[in-house]
Amino acid sequence: MKGAAIVALALVAGGLLAHLLLIDPGYVAVRLGRTLFETTLPIFALLLAGGYFLVQALLGAASSRARLAQLRTERRRRRAREETQRGLLDLAAGNWKSAEELLSRSAPDADSPAANYLVAARAADLLDAVARRDEWLARAQDDAPGERAAALVTLAEMQMRRGQDEPALQTLEQLDASGDLNSRGLELMARLYQKLGRGAELLALGPRLRSAKELPEAQVNELLAHVHLEGIRAAGEHADKARLEKAWSDLPRGVRRLPQSITTYARAAMACQDHPAAEKILRELIDGNADPGATRLYGDLVLADPLAPLERAEAWLRKRPDDAELLASCARLCLRAELFGKARSYLEASIARRPSQENSLILADLLEQMGEHTRAAACLRQSVMQSVGRRTNLPRVRLRRR
Repeated sequence: MKGAAIVALALVAGGLLAHLLLIDPGYVAVRLGRTLFETTLPIFALLLAGGYFLVQALLGAASSRARLAQLRTERRRRRAREETQRGLLDLAAGNWKSAEELLSRSAPDADSPAANYLVAARAADLLDAVARRDEWLARAQDDAPGERAAALVTLAEMQMRRGQDEPALQTLEQLDASGDLNSRGLELMARLYQKLGRGAELLALGPRLRSAKELPEAQVNELLAHVHLEGIRAAGEHADKARLEKAWSDLPRGVRRLPQSITTYARAAMACQDHPAAEKILRELIDGNADPGATRLYGDLVLADPLAPLERAEAWLRKRPDDAELLASCARLCLRAELFGKARSYLEASIARRPSQENSLILADLLEQMGEHTRAAACLRQSVMQSVGRRTNLPRVRLRRR
């Protein structure tokens, strides 16, 4: 009803306007410079309306072209995201050639082209395509100059994987000289210094490693432990107890808590004939952490009362009855306490859970001294088989009767 009224009013208004225009159509004159344009009011109104609709049509066409270009761009980016995901899955599945092709092809339209090129470089390196690897790394740096550190750290990792430790160190030192070395690069540099035996350089890197927030303290302590423990090893080699205690007290507290530090100190203390000190520190470690190295070393202790460490080891064994290393340590402690039957039982139980050449030889020697020569020979044969890794496939020897 309301719509009909509006239409009726519009028709009446239009009719009145047309009547007025027929009586007097009006006059419009527009001068542009020396040019004079004259027309009636209805024609001028039609021209204005036509011009408006023409401008709207042109704007709409331009907007459609821009929208079409945007849709094409979005389609390329969507395809690039799909290819990137497939490339990452192929890399994880070991399809390195497909991963490299997908990642490098989609890189220009990817959300992060530099990331695509870096992962493509890893795939190329796994394919031993060093030239293509370097090309993708160069493109990553060109695309994102601010991410130079990521490219060079990636290169150093791949060089280390190939055993090219010196070139990898040069790559990291070059990055460090430019002031762009990140936490991951610091960690790799420390591992290279450790592997190459450059203790002084590793110690100098220590403060920077500790100030790197991304590196956990335990990881930094582990990296620095090797060089810190050199003094302890040297003291043990020279059987210098005073030097050993000085080297141990000089260790940073975090490094001193590491299991490898404790076992290194205990071994050096035993070399200095300070077995009680070694027993104390090993016992404290094993009580809180069943460390295999400490458990192994505990069986080599030589104390005035050989039953004391054996009782402690057997107390641990009641909690961990299937620990092959602990069984072997109990066996060696039994031998020092001259409990030969018990030692034999522990050795056999340890070998049954985890075969060991060393424990087989100890058992063979014990059986030989106990007069069980056949059983001792069988243990020796088993030890040799473990060393060789297979049983010999020889024909059975048959002796001829005379």
